Amino acid sequence: MTEEIARGAEAVIKKEDDKIIKDRLQKNYRHKEIDEQLRTSRTKREAKILEKLKGITPKLIKTGKTTLEMEYIKGKLLRDILTENPGLAKEIGKKTGLIHDKNIIHGDLTTSNIILDENNKIRFIDFGLSNTTYKTEDKAVDLHVFLEAIESKHYKAKKEIWTAFTEGYNPSNKKEILERLEIVEKRGRNKQKN
Repeated sequence: MTEEIARGAEAVIKKEDDKIIKDRLQKNYRHKEIDEQLRTSRTKREAKILEKLKGITPKLIKTGKTTLEMEYIKGKLLRDILTENPGLAKEIGKKTGLIHDKNIIHGDLTTSNIILDENNKIRFIDFGLSNTTYKTEDKAVDLHVFLEAIESKHYKAKKEIWTAFTEGYNPSNKKEILERLEIVEKRGRNKQKN
């Protein structure tokens, strides 16, 4: 039995037995050939990234032209449990550091895209906006997205969560990324003032 479990701007996510099927949707407002090319290239990019991050992400089972078939991860979204368990952020930080050391950014690093699986392991999902990058700025922006997520959803435990996250976050250029994050944060505050 197949059931739709999520629908976003880019894709429909369906669960079928112990599998997740992500199908990138056709966009009628785009030229048909350009649309197909975009959906195909984004699917290939996401599949490559999932392969590079085995163990941190769902296992990739099969790749179609515009579809990905992955393992279904049983567990709880961090969105629902992190405020009461801020120490889990240390492992989130550790895994984010591993991802960044592979020169990959998640692109949507929120607690809605992180699962505590049934074996109590932190797993990241939804790499639809991910990319390969060597830029410190991109990695800092990834952290900025995470910080905004904890400020809005987990504000009661923000300090504890961020402290645990930064304790665990240890990529090879941590100091440089955190310094760049301060610059990104200042830009955000300056925009809010205007």
